[in-house]
Amino acid sequence: MMRWIMAVLLALAVLPISASAQKGEEQTATENDVVIAARSVVRVALIGNDDKRGQYLLGHGSGVAVAPGLIVTNAHVVAPLRESPSIEISIVPSSGEQRYPGTLLASDSRADLALIRMQEGVIDPLPVFTGRPPDTGRVAAIGYPGSVDLAENLSASERVRPIPAVRTFGQLSGGRSRRDVDTLLHTAAMARGNSGGPLVDECGRIIGINSFGALAEQNDAEFGFAISARELIPFLQRAEVRPEITTEGCIPLPERVRQEAAERARADELARDRETLALYEARELGLAIAVAMLVIGAALFAGGIVAMFFRGRWQRGSLVGSLAIGVGIALIAGSIYVFFNRPSLDRLFDDPEAPAETEAEDAEAAEPAETEEAPEE
Repeated sequence: MMRWIMAVLLALAVLPISASAQKGEEQTATENDVVIAARSVVRVALIGNDDKRGQYLLGHGSGVAVAPGLIVTNAHVVAPLRESPSIEISIVPSSGEQRYPGTLLASDSRADLALIRMQEGVIDPLPVFTGRPPDTGRVAAIGYPGSVDLAENLSASERVRPIPAVRTFGQLSGGRSRRDVDTLLHTAAMARGNSGGPLVDECGRIIGINSFGALAEQNDAEFGFAISARELIPFLQRAEVRPEITTEGCIPLPERVRQEAAERARADELARDRETLALYEARELGLAIAVAMLVIGAALFAGGIVAMFFRGRWQRGSLVGSLAIGVGIALIAGSIYVFFNRPSLDRLFDDPEAPAETEAEDAEAAEPAETEEAPEE
C-alpha cells in the first residue's frame, strides 16, 4: 500500500516539471540557426570614385565572415578592382550604423573565391562544415539579392547602409559539379547580388559559397551552384587563414533545445526522486525514534510508579521512582514532539522553481517565408 501511495505522489510531483519543460520547448520551437547565421553575412559593395560624379555604387555582391575581420566572397564580385585603382571595397554588415572599408587579400578566379580583410570593425565568423552534406539536405542561401533591393525601391545610398540579409530555403539536388570546380547544386532561390554569400545547412554552418545559377530561356535560375567547402578550405589555407571547422552532424537548434529540455526534465525528475526518498527515510527515522522514546519513556514511568510503591521498604525508592517518572514523562513528551515534527509531505507539492531561460532566447522567430527572388554581383 505504501508503494502505491509513493507512486501517486511522485506522479503528481512530476506534472509541474513536465509542464515547465513543454513551455520552454514552445518558446524556442520557432528559433532557427539560419537566422543567427545571417548576422555574419555582409554586403560587399564596390564604390567608384569620379571627379565629376564623386563616389557612386558601382555594384555589389554578398560575403560572409570566416574569421575575425576576414570576409569571403566570389572572385567575380571584386573583379572590377583590376580595371581601376580608384574603386574601393565597402563591407556593409547586417546591423549597426556604418559600413567598413575592406582590402582584397587573395583571389582565385578558377574557384571563384576572394578574401577581403576589413580595415576596421568585427563580425562574428561562421564555422565551415567539411563533412559530406546529405544528398537532399535542407539548405539556405543568405545574401543581398538585387531584385529585393529593386522591389523595395532602395536608393544607391540605402544599399550601402546596414540592413538584414535575405534568407531563402531549398535543398541540395545531387552532387553535380563543374568539371574544374567542386560545386553543390541546390534549389534555394537566388538573384544577382547573392554571389559570394554563404550556402548554409540547418545548423547555420557554411557548406558552400554561392556563385552562379543555371539560366533557362533568359530567366533567372531555378537551380543555384555553390563553391563547396572542399574548394573553400584549401583556398583559405593558402591565404594562411584557419577558420573554425566542424564535421559533426547537424542537429537543428529547436531539436537541440528539445533534447536539452528533456535532459533537464530527467535530471529534475531524478533529483525529485532522491528528495522524495530522502524525505520518506527521514520520516521513517523520526517515527522510529519517536516509538523508541515512547517505549523507553513508558517503561521508565511504569518503573518509577512501582518504585514509589516500595519506597517504604526501599530507602532510595522515592528518589529512584521520582527520577524515573520524570525521565519517562520527558521521553514521552519528546516522542510526541519528534513524531509531529517529522519532515512534512507538503514539501512534495511545493511549486518547482521557474524554468531557466533558454540559450536561444535572443534568437528571432525562425521560419522565414521562402522568397522567390529570381541570380547582382
